[in-house]
Amino acid sequence: MPFPNLPGKYDADPVATPDHNNEYRDERADGDAVEPPEGVVVCYSRSLMEYFVESYDGELVEQYYGDLYVLNDTDGRVGVLGEFGIGAPTTAILMDELVADGVETFLSIGYTGCLDRSVEMGEFVVCDSAVRDEGTSHHYVESAKYAHATEAVVDATTDLLDERDEPYHVGPSWTTDALYRETDLEVETYAAEGVLTVEMEASAVFAVADHRGVDAGAMFVVSDYLGTDDWEPKFHLTAEDMQHLGDTAVDVLARYVD
Repeated sequence: MPFPNLPGKYDADPVATPDHNNEYRDERADGDAVEPPEGVVVCYSRSLMEYFVESYDGELVEQYYGDLYVLNDTDGRVGVLGEFGIGAPTTAILMDELVADGVETFLSIGYTGCLDRSVEMGEFVVCDSAVRDEGTSHHYVESAKYAHATEAVVDATTDLLDERDEPYHVGPSWTTDALYRETDLEVETYAAEGVLTVEMEASAVFAVADHRGVDAGAMFVVSDYLGTDDWEPKFHLTAEDMQHLGDTAVDVLARYVD
């Protein structure tokens, strides 16, 4: 069976579009719609989103599913999107709507499981590509093993980390919808191929950005280690690292969209 079920869908027109949705939303909104920022940090962690709101002066935009917090320190050029859950489908929907409203760059950040024990806790992982083991990306661009980050976003991220002497790693991730179906066979196979991490959104973020003609990157903090016979969760040790990741992501985007 092909994936998606009807390969001809790539040449067919969508019935509902983000533009139609946003027009419908704006017609029924109280007051004018808020102009979105140029760049958006996509945040899946509730505690990290709380940190952004508590630590940065900004404006909360409530016209999307979830919260968009536009940062005043960046003159409104960068915002953080959060409080919408996790996973590829909702992330893709929100990206579509934000792109239709004018957002041009996305930086997806969060926790990640690590397949490589040489990556230390607290070190950043900059994702340059992602195995497409989720369902969403295949409805945006033709099926392939990997989706790729925008090279310029990867370069902007690593340039900033180099300037700050931050320890980091660059490499592929494995994106999957099924958190509790990450098997020892898959871990062993992807680790042998040099895949560094596993998470739930990156390949969809890259595919949506490719389809919509915008830029996207991703960076993570290691929260747990996956081996072929064990799992070591360490979420409780990474709160400060996550906050540092969030601050760094804002700085990357502020420079990138300037």
